[in-house]
Amino acid sequence: LMRVQSALIWNISPLMSSAQPPVMYTTSLWSLPFESGAPVRLLQAQERALLRDLRSAIDKRIENKIASARRFAVRVRNHAKMVDCYLTTYYNHKSLFSNKKQISDQIIEHPQNYHIYEGLS
Repeated sequence: LMRVQSALIWNISPLMSSAQPPVMYTTSLWSLPFESGAPVRLLQAQERALLRDLRSAIDKRIENKIASARRFAVRVRNHAKMVDCYLTTYYNHKSLFSNKKQISDQIIEHPQNYHIYEGLS
């Protein structure tokens, strides 16, 4: 049983987006008693671990939502800062007689010449 579980984890791990190997629980969720020769202590320990981790996941769902909202807010803030840097640079370099399309294309194609990313950091 342990060899099969190890081989399964070994083969699934490269497909996961996490560096940590996936957690697998070997348990029987039937209400019938275990057959003789079954690894009862292992199955019961795995069932307790599964229920403990489910309880923990339920308890942490609010924290996970808050962390996700915070990550999204940081991305939105960074995007707004970048747009502000581009617009500020554009308004500082345009003039009454300049070609506005050409200026915007130059800023977009060569942001390093206008120190766009220095304003973000």
